[in-house]
Amino acid sequence: MSPPPRLWTATGLGIVAALTLSSCGGGPPALTEIATEARQSMEDATSFTYTVTDPDGVHGDELELGEFSSHTDQVNYNILLEMPQADVEVRAVDESNAFLRLNLKDESLSEILGNVDTDGQWIEVPEAEQEDLSEYTQDFDSIIETTFSLIEGLSEEELDTIEVEETELDGQAVYKYVVPATADGETVHYTGAETVEFYFLQETSDLVQVDASTGDSTATHGFSDMDAVEVFEAPPEDEISDLEWSF
Repeated sequence: MSPPPRLWTATGLGIVAALTLSSCGGGPPALTEIATEARQSMEDATSFTYTVTDPDGVHGDELELGEFSSHTDQVNYNILLEMPQADVEVRAVDESNAFLRLNLKDESLSEILGNVDTDGQWIEVPEAEQEDLSEYTQDFDSIIETTFSLIEGLSEEELDTIEVEETELDGQAVYKYVVPATADGETVHYTGAETVEFYFLQETSDLVQVDASTGDSTATHGFSDMDAVEVFEAPPEDEISDLEWSF
């Protein structure tokens, strides 16, 4: 089965409202200022988790849930994709040990792939075929660039009209910036969205969530566990199938 389509991709004058409040000694910072801080923190992180939920199909009908946890200084990651036809989980322990498990929901896939639905057990990926998994991990390299390109691609006129609000998200104080999903067309991970809402923690300036919306439908992109993802280990022996299967 081929990997799902790519799911994922701060300069300017800032926003008038934020600048006005800042001149009085308080209030939200300029969007470009807080985005620069958040991007630097994310680029410096040794690990992080990115989660996207899209039950309404804002970005298309291929993905309902994706959870990507990875270390940036070593080959060690876990990817979970929930799609209408199948759920796929990939775990790489290091450069030479990786595992995969499938839950096929579409009977036609069973006919194409053979009996690979192993009732929740993992399949060990032959080392010679682990290069094929690179298609799943290339998005790690682009998610930061793509996300912040939504801000970097804004014109001065667009920056001047951006709304900002001090609010709470999951019990944490955040700044919420509403941004048009233009970015000169470089949306990639945010395809199909008309607006995106950025949520930055007031205390640290970290980016914790981006909501991509069109009409009444919203896809949620979450960022968490910076420098806090535990090292992924091989599944227990009794959870590994003896099935030999090639991609």
